[in-house]
Formats: sequence, structure tokens, C-alpha cells
Amino acid sequence: MLSTIFVSLPIFFIVFAGWLFQKMKIMQGDWVHQANAFAYYVALPALITVSLWGVNFRSPEILSLLGVSAVSMVVFLALLFIVLSVWKVSRETKAALFLTAATGNTLYMGIALVEAGFGKDHVPAGALVGNVYLIIPLVLSMLVVNYWHTKEHSIKNELMEFLKNPLVLSMVLGVVLSFIPEAGSAIIGSIKKTMTMLGSTSSPVALFALGGFLYGKFLKKDLHLVISIATIKMILFPLIVFGTYIYFGKGGDVEIPVLLASMPVAVTTFVIAEKFKLNTALVGNAIVFATILSFITTPIILLLLR
Repeated sequence: MLSTIFVSLPIFFIVFAGWLFQKMKIMQGDWVHQANAFAYYVALPALITVSLWGVNFRSPEILSLLGVSAVSMVVFLALLFIVLSVWKVSRETKAALFLTAATGNTLYMGIALVEAGFGKDHVPAGALVGNVYLIIPLVLSMLVVNYWHTKEHSIKNELMEFLKNPLVLSMVLGVVLSFIPEAGSAIIGSIKKTMTMLGSTSSPVALFALGGFLYGKFLKKDLHLVISIATIKMILFPLIVFGTYIYFGKGGDVEIPVLLASMPVAVTTFVIAEKFKLNTALVGNAIVFATILSFITTPIILLLLR
């Protein structure tokens, strides 16, 4: 149980470092915005591309795992959209709620927890499911955020903005590259290593910027919304995943998908919220609260699944 706590602990250390830097005024100017821009346009697309690059999409087992994971995520997102559509809050708040409740910290925390809980042999499956749980909500969130955050809706304009989004482009690039042999090519190997290095900076940079933003801005008035986000993300989604895998997976291993579904709000949502000028205080508080809550929920889930 202690190992799961120690996996989460670095997140708070990095957030606290950003908070401390802002408090001590070590970094001047609008450095939070600049750090988020780097994460959104460079680091996160690199992470998504590299994560998909090494997947063997020709394998029947991989395709089956992808299919069931995608179905469970789509069902959850559809229900989430319906609930938020009738929820009497502002459209901007709806967009922020969808983004945070949909996207989990499956790559930064999830993969480490899979290894800690089930061993290294299960890491590849964890990485694949983790990418599905990260990429699908990130991609669909772009459409939902544009729909609820833009007053004048044009299907053509929203589709073009969607297709030009760096997260969508990186997903397509990663899938294409997975079909290109890389053996014997020093150039391709160097490019992949470069993108891996850039991708590894996405979570630390986003966490550090989050800490800087949160300095003096933790709002208690959003607590009821933050609790709602955590409940939807860390309780409702795992239950939907469990039911989907039991029904469609025909009794297959459900432990890793459920564990990854229970991950707290992804730090990348703060980057996107800042980019689209959503309620960044709500998003930041949801990340911190959900991650703290994961200190309690994750050990319990691991204990039940093992």
C-alpha cells in the first residue's frame, strides 16, 4: 500500500515546487502561460506520438483490447455529456467539468501503478489501455470544449479546428508511424529518441506550471464541483469499465482497465483549460483534490483487484 502512495508523491513535490517558485517570485513575467504553451504544442503531442508509435495494431489481441477499452470510454463520455447537458451550470463550467471528469492521469501515474501492483509483464497492456483512456477523451474534449465554449457554432469551423489540433495530429502521426519499420534506420531511431525526451517533459512542466498558478488561488467555493468531478472520474467510470469488460471481454482480465479508469484527473487538463481560457481555478483544484483522494482510493482498488 505504501508503494502506491510513493508513486503519487512526486506529483505533489513538483506542484509544490512551482507554488514555491511563484511565492518567492523567482520567475518573473507570465511564465505559467509560456510553460503551458510548451506542454500543449510540443511536449504532450510528442508523448502521444511516441506512445502509439510502438503499438502493434495488427495483433488480434491488441485490437480486441483496444476495442473494449474504446467502447467503455465512449459509453462513459456519452453519459457524461448527457448529464452535463441538463446540469444547470454555465457553458464554460460544463466544458471544464467534461474535460476534467473525462481525462485521467493514466500515463504519468497509471503505468507506474500497474508495474507496482501487477509487475513489469503487465506494463505493455497498461500502456495501451492508458493511451486509450487518455487520447480518446482528450480528442473528444476538443470538440466538446469548442461546442460549449464558443457562442456561434459552425460544424465546418469546429471540424477544421479539431483536425488542426496538435493533439489530434499527434495521434494520427503515432498510428501511421507504428506501421513503418524502424529497424536499421539511425535517423528514425534518433527522431524517436528526441520525441521521447520531449514527451517525458509534459507532466513535469504541466505540474510545475500548475503549482505556480495555484499560488493564492485555491477556491473553496468550487468544492462541490470538485467533489462531483472526482466522484464521476474515480468511481462512476471504473464501474462502467468493469461492466463493459465483463460483458464484452467475456471474462477477460479486468484488473488493469479498472485500475487505470480510477486514476485522478490528468495534469494535461490544466494545460488545455489554460489554452481555451476555461475555469482554470476549478480545473487546478480538481487535479489537486482528485490526486489527494487517490492516496486513499488507489490502495483500496489494488487491494480488491489483486
